[in-house]
Amino acid sequence: MVSFQGLENFKAHVFQIIYQVLFAGMYILARIALIHGMDHFVFVTYRQVIATLAIAPFAYLFERNKRTPLSWPVLFQIFLLGTGLAIAQNCYIPGLYYTSSTFASAALNLTPVFTFAMAIFLRLEKINIRDLRGQIKVAGVVICVGGAMVMTLYKGPALQFLSPGVKSHRISYNSKHNIILGSILVFGGVAVWSACIAFQAPILKRYPAQLSLTALSSLIATVESALIAVICEHKKSNIWAIGWNIELLSVVYSGIMCFALGMFLQAWCISKKGPLFVAIFSPLCTIVTAILELIVLHVYLRVGSVVGAIFIAVGLYSTLWGKANDLKTEDAKELQMTIVRHEDPESDSAIIQHNGATMETEESYKRKIPTIENI
Repeated sequence: MVSFQGLENFKAHVFQIIYQVLFAGMYILARIALIHGMDHFVFVTYRQVIATLAIAPFAYLFERNKRTPLSWPVLFQIFLLGTGLAIAQNCYIPGLYYTSSTFASAALNLTPVFTFAMAIFLRLEKINIRDLRGQIKVAGVVICVGGAMVMTLYKGPALQFLSPGVKSHRISYNSKHNIILGSILVFGGVAVWSACIAFQAPILKRYPAQLSLTALSSLIATVESALIAVICEHKKSNIWAIGWNIELLSVVYSGIMCFALGMFLQAWCISKKGPLFVAIFSPLCTIVTAILELIVLHVYLRVGSVVGAIFIAVGLYSTLWGKANDLKTEDAKELQMTIVRHEDPESDSAIIQHNGATMETEESYKRKIPTIENI
């Protein structure tokens, strides 16, 4: 007989599977809405409006005692974060339209690698190229970049054997020019989103309220996305009207199911299992998206997309493996220093400083490994 304790141990796994399936559904619904004529600027704006309305009440209720007064420097940092979020989405969603749901989903697996590379560039992360772990992490970044290039530059033949009875779904915008443009937009959006994640760490130190920070940055992104839509589409006043159709379903689903519910599941899994556990499940979204795209949109998988996605997944796991072993080494050092402290009470001050640095390093790392929340 299966015990409740045994089921409890798999709760995080179930939540992560649900999370990845929710986002796979979003990619499909969003692309259907865009194919049927919904303007991508309007899609981003409406989704941000619903996401902000969904998260704001929770931020108000659960963080009334955690929020610190907003100073001008902190408010400016939150403004920059919201601006980055607006830019990321207004690049990523058009890229999704010009490429495919599977492509966009696979590209988002680059987020942990991009964040890691930025952390190295900003000297927030140290890497020892002579160490095996360092070599594997660097190799992981290179493999991911190679996979992204394969997906962009090589389409290859369609894998028709996966669904021999399905006719190819060809759309007029699916030209080589638009594929390259869409790839640039997708990877640009992922890069900006990765920068936003890395930028959250210093903000959270000064404003330790995750829900409130998310709500404020989302509000800023909403206003800026609306301004971008008005400026870019000022001659098309009718684009703001949507009916009770797939367009409304896509924005409501994205805002509530992916942003509000998805963020809760993601945060719970991180608190229980850590960021590495969450990142490991990222390629599952690509697999589910590819299956749904094949069934719903009747789009054949291409060899280039499959090979590129495999490269990205391998590179992602290589980088995460190297970082996970770095944390194990830090934990072992901390344990060793703790033992020394008990044997030599006079070394307490030095040990406390060491443990504080170790905890700061781990906390910084948790904030640098991204979770797919808003895109």
